[in-house]
Amino acid sequence: MQLTLRPAIERGRQYAFPAAWAAVLATGVAFYKPLPSLDVAPYLSFVGVGSAYAHEAEQPQFLVLEAEPAAFMFVRHEVSEPDDVVNRSARDGSGAHGRFAAPGNAVRRQVQVRAISPRTADELAGFFRDVSYTLTDIRQGEAVPPYKVDRVPADLGNKDGNERKMLFITALLPVILEVNQRVLADREQLLYLRDKLYSTPQMLTAIERIWLDDLADRYETSADKIDELVRRVDIVPPSMAIAQGGVESGWGTSFAARTGNALYGQIQAVGRHSVSVPWKPGAGMPQPFADVGESTEAYITNLNTHPAYAGFRSERAAMREKGENPDGFRLIGSLLRYSERGQGYVQFVRQIMRENDLRDFDKARLSGF
Repeated sequence: MQLTLRPAIERGRQYAFPAAWAAVLATGVAFYKPLPSLDVAPYLSFVGVGSAYAHEAEQPQFLVLEAEPAAFMFVRHEVSEPDDVVNRSARDGSGAHGRFAAPGNAVRRQVQVRAISPRTADELAGFFRDVSYTLTDIRQGEAVPPYKVDRVPADLGNKDGNERKMLFITALLPVILEVNQRVLADREQLLYLRDKLYSTPQMLTAIERIWLDDLADRYETSADKIDELVRRVDIVPPSMAIAQGGVESGWGTSFAARTGNALYGQIQAVGRHSVSVPWKPGAGMPQPFADVGESTEAYITNLNTHPAYAGFRSERAAMREKGENPDGFRLIGSLLRYSERGQGYVQFVRQIMRENDLRDFDKARLSGF
């Protein structure tokens, strides 16, 4: 009997160890249950994190503007319904907005804007018809389609005054809204961190401090001057931006606007141009930009950082403290140093705002796709 069982026992030893591991594996599979996914959004406190000296100098002959400017088109951006937006981290924002996203807070959901490159004014007008985008609808409360032009059509000046203005305003509004959207995201995150500093400063994390320092650096101040930073990180009303863009660029028809996307009269006296244009930096020479969006962002950054516009920022902050939205018609009165014409410039810009009912666009918002 002993001799009969020995071969079987020896064979059993060969398979005992693998069999034991197979049993363990089978047990693990049987008892394994995936952890439930957890939506952390309800538990997070979401707050979005939300310069050349611009003045009107003696312009070269080739930059002389039309007496009656047309209208430029920008896209306005605001937060819309969840189905209309996608998550966009501050780290992904263009224009170096929010290089570091503050941890512990959900990222502000922002409308994504698509760039279009119309070659002619007729092509631009046709695109607006195709997407049913009219200024009349926007004035009645419709959202602005999330499309922005990358440059002004070279033949915009061939259109008559009213059509040129309409095309310019329609094109510029989405661009302004998109830049303002990023600024508001930074501002909301900044206000959250400011309140955190006032209540529990020891709870500010290292990454939050890095983000705050980065924001302060971009707005040319320091993080310890938190109230000054709050005054700087804010929007420019679309009515004001459209009017100044129209005045400074001849409603998109000036040589500098058509050739270098220079819409707001910003000057580059020294250094090297970032894009190729047929003029060199110098006194009274316009600063060129890669596209209309970059030009608009530089204009808003200029108003938010240059010492000459401290009064503009203080008046805007006073409106915020009263619970009011920034009013472009009132705020333009604080930009006496934007042009050598001083008060005459302010009055002219206000006239443009009144004649074209530009304040209607201060409540405009971007739609989603």
